[in-house]
Amino acid sequence: MRVRALRQIHLRNLVTERLAFEDGVTAVVGPNGAGKSNLLAALALGAGGALPSGTIGEALRFGTDEGYVRVDLETNDGVRSVEVALAPGRKTIRLDGQVVRLAELARIGGVVRIGPEDADLVHGPPARRRGFLDDLLGRTSLRYALVVRAYHRVVEQRNALLKSGGALASLAAWDDRFLELGREVEGLRARAIASLAPRARDAYDAVAGDPSAFDVALGRSHSEHDLADALAASRSEERARGVTVVGPHRDDLVLTLAGRAVQAYGSRGEARTAALALRVAEFELLDARHGAPPLLLLDDVHAELDARRRAFLADLAARTPQAIVTGTEPPARFDHHLHVDAGLVRPAACERVTRTVREDAAMALDEGPASDVA
Repeated sequence: MRVRALRQIHLRNLVTERLAFEDGVTAVVGPNGAGKSNLLAALALGAGGALPSGTIGEALRFGTDEGYVRVDLETNDGVRSVEVALAPGRKTIRLDGQVVRLAELARIGGVVRIGPEDADLVHGPPARRRGFLDDLLGRTSLRYALVVRAYHRVVEQRNALLKSGGALASLAAWDDRFLELGREVEGLRARAIASLAPRARDAYDAVAGDPSAFDVALGRSHSEHDLADALAASRSEERARGVTVVGPHRDDLVLTLAGRAVQAYGSRGEARTAALALRVAEFELLDARHGAPPLLLLDDVHAELDARRRAFLADLAARTPQAIVTGTEPPARFDHHLHVDAGLVRPAACERVTRTVREDAAMALDEGPASDVA
């Protein structure tokens, strides 16, 4: 999937309202705070429907309460138009003029954003990793998106009853639905991780430069074989705490290297490589799902990574039909150049860098393997 045009109104500090994009690697360069990340957020919102932050208000320019993004996307089915309108408490998505749900938008293509915040995929709370998994599965399976949404609604109903001290009979009325949906979520996640884990392992090995024992597994919230047994065993605890204490909403992604948890024992370099491996696996799964690589957004990654990891991402960007890369300096190789300053985005007149990705990779290899304390 490729972006052909972007139009935005009132998104954060962006001043430029219309931009055109071409195939290849586009370098978006400017000082810190200029609006480079905001431009990628606008593209991610338009191409994938995802808010750049947790709330609509944080996505909008200060002092405004409405915003708008439109992107024209070139997909396997031709050029499609996506519009996203933001208003207090409401996000409306239109595909070719028709209102659609977020899960339906995911069927036309994909977008993957890699940035410094991905460190939270390793060191953040379990909810961050669950969110990564739910987002990925929701973009590859409409069924999953619908089931996990219904499951969370049931959990909310159970929690409301538990907090109010509702009768066991009232709680039992929700248990069958909780178990039905919870088991399906667990099964869909397990199948997804069976596809995600080998891709993440291969990506980790490629970035690290040598074979590793990196693995990704689903950490269940319960030790019992079946969710029904876990729910029955937790009855006293959940009534005491007023929340549902077992189920997929409390699962985690367990990242290990040679059998040791990266979250607890990994170095900074290993944690960064693990996070990058997850994103590359996401990229490859979306590519396989849609039959074409997703739009690739690389947000200020060169500031945090060593030469080997930079060369790996440069190669990935060069092999992708369209990649947009931000930084205070342009990357080693790019095809188009935009400059950003105080929210104003304009083409920059500069000489195209012709050094090949293969040469970049060779230079990185000469510097030796990635440091575990980087």
